[in-house]
Amino acid sequence: MIAELLSVGTEFLLGQIVDTNTSYLSQKLAEIGVSVYFKQTVGDNVERMKEVMKNALMRADVIIISGGLGPTEDDCTRQAVAEFMGKPLQPDSGTIEKLRGYFSMRGIDMPKNNEVQGYFPESAKIIVNPRGTAPGFMVEKDGKFIFALPGVPGEFKGMTDDLVIPMLLELSGERKTIKSRVIKTIGMSESKIAEILKDLFMEYTNPTIAYLAGDSGISIRITAMAENAGTADAMIAELEAKVRERLKKIIYGTDDMTLEEVIGNLMRDKGLKLAIAESCTGGLIANRITDVPGSSEYFERGYVTYSNSSKALELGVPGDTIVTHGAVSEEVALAMAEGVRKIADTDIGIGVTGIAGPGGGTEEKPVGLVYIALATEKYSCVRHFRFPWDRKRNKHFAALMTLDLLRKYLMGYLENKINGI
Repeated sequence: MIAELLSVGTEFLLGQIVDTNTSYLSQKLAEIGVSVYFKQTVGDNVERMKEVMKNALMRADVIIISGGLGPTEDDCTRQAVAEFMGKPLQPDSGTIEKLRGYFSMRGIDMPKNNEVQGYFPESAKIIVNPRGTAPGFMVEKDGKFIFALPGVPGEFKGMTDDLVIPMLLELSGERKTIKSRVIKTIGMSESKIAEILKDLFMEYTNPTIAYLAGDSGISIRITAMAENAGTADAMIAELEAKVRERLKKIIYGTDDMTLEEVIGNLMRDKGLKLAIAESCTGGLIANRITDVPGSSEYFERGYVTYSNSSKALELGVPGDTIVTHGAVSEEVALAMAEGVRKIADTDIGIGVTGIAGPGGGTEEKPVGLVYIALATEKYSCVRHFRFPWDRKRNKHFAALMTLDLLRKYLMGYLENKINGI
């Protein structure tokens, strides 16, 4: 079975919001062996929607529409589908009564506009929406099917999981399973990874390898198609083992796992405590660490020591170290890490100092220069980076590289000397 996905809303075309529904739906369809070759976005316009549906049904068995089922004038999906089908919109008394009940439970009268949400193309099968006021529907045309679902993400995803996927399974009959595993890496470029895995990429056609670049590193997606989930998992495991053997230390996790979650698990397993002193990152590292539920088990405290005086007063960084080497230096970063560890009485201290930009750089110390230090009672190391981006991205990548340095320490990947990374 081939499905084509259609997101409806002028707001998407204007870049005001991002369509997450069709991405979610694509994953769910892949899990049941339904192929997706095209996704389209169209504004709130009946004629353009009809044109898109006409083209989509020429190459797909199913169209799944997200959005345009609200109560306002610009919500035109039901009208567009009805006209495309050549059928009138008809009220469904049961749905309209449920809508009235929905508002009555909240102590208000149903606005007249909401009544249109109880109208459907003639002969449509209604898809109940237990989370909102906009039911969906399904219609059949020449042996093919059009699904229309509300665009509110929580409603769309719930209806997809609970109702649409079971309906598609029934319609598709014989099916294959498509499963994927995402391997997450950090610290190596996409082109370098592709070079290392080039022969595997060429050799394997099922499962396949795909590269996904993002702000938290490069992800490698392995996708297999098989008769059942067990076979697909085995196919993925074989190729994953080969990928892991080649990439080794740059792999930090899989699927939805974040770098900070990996660090949290390692910290818990080892029974360690952490304190952080940040300058140029302005608390971003502590924020990411504490995004993980239960991080209080291993994260003791964080300081944002932005000024030179605060580095001295809060962390005990010697004033002559700052004067001699400058606030952005290996020596100050290490003093920050050692100072915060001693003050917080933790196993690990981290210090970060740098020049985020756009100003403040010199020829010797340009914008984007960042020093990251890690210190324990018997171990210390410092690493420096030169990031070429704007202020926000420089801060983001400084935080990211700090987390990766911590991960490498916890995994035992670092040499036991300053600058020995």
